[in-house]
Amino acid sequence: MLSRTTMATLMSSKQTSVNVTASKIKHKNLNTSSFFKVSLKTNNKALALGLQAQKERSRQLEMEVVHLQKQVKALCFDLATKNYKHRKLLLIFKSLHSDTLQHLEMAADLLHDSPHSSGASSDRTGDAVAPRTESTGGLF
Repeated sequence: MLSRTTMATLMSSKQTSVNVTASKIKHKNLNTSSFFKVSLKTNNKALALGLQAQKERSRQLEMEVVHLQKQVKALCFDLATKNYKHRKLLLIFKSLHSDTLQHLEMAADLLHDSPHSSGASSDRTGDAVAPRTESTGGLF
């Protein structure tokens, strides 16, 4: 059979190859583990930056919503004041219309009942507008 030295040499070479293989596996595991650690670290940094960007965007959108809500309130107030002014103007115009009609009727009555009417001028006053008898429907 094989001598002891040959067997010892074989055993030592076998042991060396096993040790080399084990070392390679450990090194590969360390490299793989290191790769995963670096990959996870990079991924976590990217996620943190993305989250920070989303928070900033959310804050900007919230500020824009608040700004738009303030604009809506201001526009509603402006609309309410304009509606109020339009209603007041309408009341003023109705009152002016009513007063004008009333004063025109009074002026027509004064002209119709004038004592200086002559025969020739009475023909012209016949063409004049007769006093109105309808109600003015004014606010007074």
